[in-house]
Amino acid sequence: MKEFENPLTPDQLLTYENMRASESMPTDLQESMSDRRIHISGTNRNAQVIDVLAEELASTSSFLLPAGMFIGRLGQDGQTQLSVPQAAEPNDSVVRQPFKPAWQDQIYHPKLAPLSPDMAVKGREAERIRTHRLYEPENRTVFRPEGYPWTCIGRIEVFENGVLKRLGTGTLVGHRIVATSAHLMPRDGSPGRWGIRFVPGYFDGISTVGKASWTESYRALVSTVTDANQDRDIAIIKLYDPLGDALGWMGIKQYNDDWEDRGMWTLVGYPGSLTRGERPTLQSGISVIDDDPSGDFTEIEHRGDATDGNSGGPLFASFPNGTYMIGVHSGDEYRTVGPIVAENNNVASGGRGLVNFANQMEPL
Repeated sequence: MKEFENPLTPDQLLTYENMRASESMPTDLQESMSDRRIHISGTNRNAQVIDVLAEELASTSSFLLPAGMFIGRLGQDGQTQLSVPQAAEPNDSVVRQPFKPAWQDQIYHPKLAPLSPDMAVKGREAERIRTHRLYEPENRTVFRPEGYPWTCIGRIEVFENGVLKRLGTGTLVGHRIVATSAHLMPRDGSPGRWGIRFVPGYFDGISTVGKASWTESYRALVSTVTDANQDRDIAIIKLYDPLGDALGWMGIKQYNDDWEDRGMWTLVGYPGSLTRGERPTLQSGISVIDDDPSGDFTEIEHRGDATDGNSGGPLFASFPNGTYMIGVHSGDEYRTVGPIVAENNNVASGGRGLVNFANQMEPL
């Protein structure tokens, strides 16, 4: 394998310095990232009700939200699709290129943050769908997301009928698309029944970049995740706002088994059991210990620490030509044969199919 195709090792990353942005963000993007619009949605589509609420909001700091109304922007089209079209040429789909804007700082070494005492408790576990593995000692580190690629990662908040049901993690992989886990998606994707908010750089209740976006549509590859289809535990959500234009996005690479047993990967997420989902954590130096391909998709097995809230987070690395993820964190794989533990790993969903899926949702 050519050297430029390999991830940077931890020792190599030590020689890289954080780099300041080389230019200012264009004015139109600054304005879009400063938009403080509040969305009010619901099954009640009466425009007069919305107008009254708008008048009240203009004259007071509070108002009574009518029944059936929701502060947020509801999604329009959520579906499960069971297949992903293949690329015309096999070699066309092994990589999706990243975008690092010149107006974003390049951060190789993020700013570490403390774990507040009140965070070291069990967090939100609403409808835990997948289990995860923690390999003692705890190896995750809390950090403050600033600059590229860390603000491409954010918290996923899933609402059903106006109620917050699940929290997870997602990653910008295009102008307005985010890769995350299928098992986080709403149970009913009908128009107006769900909402998903992506908060890039989420930290202590706010976005460090000052902007979040609601989701227009999503596609999930599975509706129920099992050991048999865990390699397809992937969803792509399409945002109303093109956050990637201002923040950039990660690339995606098909995993290559030449990288096995080399501690070069980083896993980021918003674990409820460690930070209540309020601050992100990272673990670097993770090795892929095995990969199980099935068609265009691959289970990427590793022993990076993960708990609830890590779902959907990227397993990624810095390469000489950019930052690429190889998989979306799904959950664990635990299997015994009699008294013998045959498999005890965490799993990321990836492969050529992940690249194809992102390209289908948003061609570059």
